Amino acid sequence: MEVRRSLVALLIAGVGLVVLVAAGVLLATRDTDPRAGNDVLVNPPGPVTVNNSPALARHPGRPDHLVVAHRIDRPGFDALLEWSDDGGTSWSSTQLPLPPGTPACAASPEGTPCPFAPDVAFGPDGTLYVVYVHLEGRGNSPAALWLARSQDGGRTMDPPVRVAGELSFQARLAVAPDGTVHVVWLQASDVGLNRLVGPAPIVASSSGDGGRTFSEPVPVSDPARERVGAPAPVVDSNGALVVLYEDFKNDRRDFENLEGPPDPGPFSLVVSRSDDGGSSFSPGTELEAGVVPTERFLVFLPEFPSLAAGPEGVLYAAWHDGRNGDEDVFLRRSDDGGGTWTEPARVNDNPVDDGTDQYLPRVAVAPGGRVDVLFYDRRTDPANVMTEAFLASSSDRGASFNQFPISSTSFSSEVGPTFGEFYGTDFGTRVGLVSNDGDAVAAWTDTRLGDQANGRQDVFATSVVGLGSSNVSPWLLLVGLVLVAALVAWFIASRSIGSEGRHQP
Repeated sequence: MEVRRSLVALLIAGVGLVVLVAAGVLLATRDTDPRAGNDVLVNPPGPVTVNNSPALARHPGRPDHLVVAHRIDRPGFDALLEWSDDGGTSWSSTQLPLPPGTPACAASPEGTPCPFAPDVAFGPDGTLYVVYVHLEGRGNSPAALWLARSQDGGRTMDPPVRVAGELSFQARLAVAPDGTVHVVWLQASDVGLNRLVGPAPIVASSSGDGGRTFSEPVPVSDPARERVGAPAPVVDSNGALVVLYEDFKNDRRDFENLEGPPDPGPFSLVVSRSDDGGSSFSPGTELEAGVVPTERFLVFLPEFPSLAAGPEGVLYAAWHDGRNGDEDVFLRRSDDGGGTWTEPARVNDNPVDDGTDQYLPRVAVAPGGRVDVLFYDRRTDPANVMTEAFLASSSDRGASFNQFPISSTSFSSEVGPTFGEFYGTDFGTRVGLVSNDGDAVAAWTDTRLGDQANGRQDVFATSVVGLGSSNVSPWLLLVGLVLVAALVAWFIASRSIGSEGRHQP
């Protein structure tokens, strides 16, 4: 009997010590000393070009294999796929394929076809998917929406599959754990000079055979919302397709390219959900009704909000707006698949309304639950021009953030193309971020190699290590302490009983 009790005690002690050691390791590695590596130029270093709007993906089985897809605005409209096999230390380029005989767009200086506005994602089996349009005609409008596949991480691409026809704008991509490929876009009915004419809903199409064929498009946005755009899709941990998009309300200035200052807003952010594999969508939940715009935007290329999925059905939405006088980054969390959301939390920690902007966030969640937000930040320049790439990292589900610059130098936000006196400099529609337990990789638009005369923009990337994984649950510590306390109590009691037994006459 004594031997059995001793074995049980040792087992309890062992479990308790393992739990405590695991908790200690997590505490020791949580947000201890995060640091960024060297900034690396992603796009080719050749002649002056305008590269922006990076989309970033990481191979599910090979963490060092990264892919960036980005658009090119000068010398003509184009797009490139970049890939790295060494964690982002070096990059190679692959052209996006189009069918033979595809006509050129007017903006092509060499009369070549114009792939444009790509997005990228890996499937669970390591298949790489890239979605993009090609532009045609004098108006440089989308003539078709394409999806291309790669089985070798982007080195070579299969011939593209046509997903949709003309006037397909703002296409985004999400791949489910079962391999279903979802493409979401804004389907315009007609366009004019920098404006949309007629209805332009957000729609979705899905492929259950690895991107070889696609379903007929179904509506995502609520038909009652007349002016929508900037869709951001994600597949949550329960397999549902969730789409965040912006409702621009009464903003006729940008949708019809009218003269004047920014619409005073506010705009709203809406989440629509599909629980049947993208066959139908809910009318949508308005998660944020107070998005205050500060700038005009080109209706074909709005700045995208960001949506990310975490463990156990958790969703995070990030965006920027000017409710505090200048632009700030905000984050909301949903624990019920997008039905309800926490109050907006201001991510950047510079003084409120200090006259500097923080904007264009991208949120990502590590497998262990850590939340990272990448954004542009001008806090170090009172003139609100020079910009840095900042990363904010949270181990307590967005309640607090450790944030720091990850670009090695600042760069001017006034270098790049413009679309008229009301629109300012186009810095792209998004940044790229992927997060693992302990590290993250970020990609952004950067102008350190350019000036206002040549307008050069490049895509830079860096890795950030020492981020930890997630917040240590207090229950983990409690279980370990209870088990050890039970062992101590058992040991004292058994010694006391044994002592009394030895002293009995």
